[in-house]
Amino acid sequence: MTTSLGMLIIIGVLFGCGVYLVMERSILKALLGLLLMTNAVNLLMLSMGGLSGAPPVVGRESDVHTEMADPLVQALVLTAIVIGMGLAAFVVALIYRSFTLKTREEIEDDDDDIQVAHRTRSEAPDFEPSAQRQPQVSDDPLSPPTDGSDSDFDATERGGGNQ
Repeated sequence: MTTSLGMLIIIGVLFGCGVYLVMERSILKALLGLLLMTNAVNLLMLSMGGLSGAPPVVGRESDVHTEMADPLVQALVLTAIVIGMGLAAFVVALIYRSFTLKTREEIEDDDDDIQVAHRTRSEAPDFEPSAQRQPQVSDDPLSPPTDGSDSDFDATERGGGNQ
């Protein structure tokens, strides 16, 4: 017997909503998304673990079930629940700390991230002078520029072309 289609749809909806919430800029929404995703994964593990059976205890038998349930799936889900709650407690502590410092829990763009996005190739930490670099010819549009330019981005990708 296989897993029901309804359960798989519920798992997919939970996981999709969790991914959507994790992509938000609010730490609280990201926490709710993580909780939804962990619950979806727990349901998926339980549903893929097979049919329910007798308790996985030696010496216990059931009149209804002839085979014993898989204890590995139950142990994995129990461990995942504990880890998920520990992660949730950690993120709640981060939310509280962020709120007490800034009285809001929005994630802002960092100045260092903006500098990294706008730096030239020669300012990168892994820059090699052109005398030591071997010229590469590539038809891949995602490869580094080979035309001698110093930047990974053209002017329109840097923020309007006026920089």
